[in-house]
Amino acid sequence: MKSASCSLILAAMVLLLTTSNGCKTYMHFKYGLTQPREETPAKLVSFLEKHHFPTENLYMFSDSLSYCQAIRNPVFIKNMLGHMIFDREGNLLQRDTTQCQWSGYDKIKSLSSDSTYEKCNGLRLDQVLAYIQPFGKNTTPGKVLTNSDFTVIVTWAKFIGSYNSRLFVLSDAVELNTTAQIRLIWLNVDMQESWKLKSEQKVAIK
Repeated sequence: MKSASCSLILAAMVLLLTTSNGCKTYMHFKYGLTQPREETPAKLVSFLEKHHFPTENLYMFSDSLSYCQAIRNPVFIKNMLGHMIFDREGNLLQRDTTQCQWSGYDKIKSLSSDSTYEKCNGLRLDQVLAYIQPFGKNTTPGKVLTNSDFTVIVTWAKFIGSYNSRLFVLSDAVELNTTAQIRLIWLNVDMQESWKLKSEQKVAIK
């Protein structure tokens, strides 16, 4: 595994949120932003419950190889700590790059199977699904695997603390959409203790 490459990518993700030590300190106290560390499914569920975030349709990467393969994809990493919308055929819809990574509420709320959307090349739904597996108290696929008009994958991480609220609010947009059937996947991007990474493979952001 090219751990150095993965480390740099994850570091870049955090730099999207913090650009100076002062900002990082502020974000730590206001939102609970921490350094990425190894987690467990139980710790993640506890974090979600503490902040009253959704605890259904939770997914994580199957192993460290799947994790690194996914985040080495430039399209996937561009949408990290944000959301991706795939149509029924598994095509990724183009995101409005003039908007910040947190935007998407209005678009998801107004998705319609009768509308035409611009597609984005470089990543398909089946590629992402091949890397992930369900976790949590209820891992029965159920609703998440139904034949839907759209699939929304939201990537979140414990290390960004309550800033995740900007992501989990997208569940409201899905509920308010009355013109399309949308399946929602909450994909965690924290490293996992079960991967048993060696010390030199672990990400540390100072």
